[in-house]
Order: sequence, then C-alpha cells, then structure tokens
Amino acid sequence: MAQVSSDAIGKRHAGTEGGPIRRNPAGNVARPMVQRLPEPQDVAQCLEVGLFDTPPFFSNSTDSFRNTVEGYSDPSGRYDPAVRSLHNLAHLFLNGTGGQTHLSPNDPIFVLLHTFTDAVFDEWLRRYNSDISTFPLENAPIGHNRHYNMVPFWPPVTNDEMFVTAPENLGYSYEVEWPSRTLSVSEIITIAVVAALILVALIFGVTTWIVRARRNKDELQQPLLAEQYQRYAEEYEKLPNPNQSMV
Repeated sequence: MAQVSSDAIGKRHAGTEGGPIRRNPAGNVARPMVQRLPEPQDVAQCLEVGLFDTPPFFSNSTDSFRNTVEGYSDPSGRYDPAVRSLHNLAHLFLNGTGGQTHLSPNDPIFVLLHTFTDAVFDEWLRRYNSDISTFPLENAPIGHNRHYNMVPFWPPVTNDEMFVTAPENLGYSYEVEWPSRTLSVSEIITIAVVAALILVALIFGVTTWIVRARRNKDELQQPLLAEQYQRYAEEYEKLPNPNQSMV
C-alpha cells in the first residue's frame, strides 16, 4: 500500500485505476450544508417514512423512504432540491474519491456506508412488514420496477426478490441500536397543552365528585330537610266540621 501523505487537496491513500484515493472531509467550503455527517436523528426520522416510494419514482419524489434514505429528500421525507442527507450526505462529506459517483466504490468507506444503508433498509422492512405494495410496478427508471432485474448485478435478481428481511431470507443480520426520534418544539407544545387539558379535566371531575359526595352525606345526616310533610292547616281543612273536635 502506498505511503499516506497530505497535500493541499486532502489526504491521499492507496492508488486505484482512477488515481490515488483522496479524502478531504468537510473541505467543501462552497457547500456548508455538506460539511457534516448524517446524525442519528436523521436516521430515526427516515425510518418513520412509511411508503417505500411515490411518483415520479425518481430523485424528486417526496414522502418516499427510498428517496429519503438515498439522500435526495429531507430526513422527514419532504423533497427539497437543495437538500442532501443520509447516504448522499456521507458521500459528499468525504469530498474526494468517495464523493464522485463513478469512483466512490474505490474508497473502502464505500463498503461501510452501503452496509449501514442496507441495515437501515432492513430495519424499515421489519417495521413495515415488507409491504411491497408501494414498490412501483412501472414508470420507474430502468431496472427499478418491481419485477425488473436489478442492474448491473449478475446473476440476474429481481427487485422484489430482494424486498425481504435479511435474517429470515438472506442469511445475515445487523446488530444496531436504532435511535429514537427527539420531539420537535411544536410536538412538545402540543403534548404539553393536551396534558394540561387532561389534568384540568381530572381536577374538575374529582372536585365535582367530592362536592356531590359531601352533599349526599349532609342529606343523610339531616333527614328532616329532605322529607315532605303535610301542614296542620291542610289536615284541619279536610275535617267534615272543623269546629267540632274528633276523638
């Protein structure tokens, strides 16, 4: 392996047919948004995108897990032409061999990145029960329809054959501790408001029950207040001759 050295471009590593492997992490000052790596919360958000793919089944699809994990959409699934996230962001962060589509497989980091991307895909399949109903049957790019052979792999294998969880079907598994998504400010406010309303309702209910219980207790202790009795004048008026006494 060639000796590692530094130059103005970045770090140069073992040579390939495309020249020495170059890396200059976060060195693309012209694009500040690619001067960082994807964060665990990005992965957590991506795993919440429930549809595998949506029209037009391309790099401008929105609410598409495929497009989100690939990195053309915001981690939440919203398409934004200015965004590069997850898989794409990791490539661009390297800012060298790994950031060029036709050369990136020459960088050994390529294997690690795509292995983790496959792990994310496998976790998504587990969470959504390998639902292939949103995998496009037609109108996707060449080699990307559901029953088409994956390109450029040989021997041929179709996309739907690979749309399965790894441990049960492919003989391997990943050991990953998946991050949980942190709540946004709006979600925290919504939860706080709902919790406050529930608390007020509980306090009102308990207070009403206590007042009614005390009222019932007072009525039991003073039965005369609750009974209705005829007045003496009413009994007197019912007598045949009120001026005569009766024995």
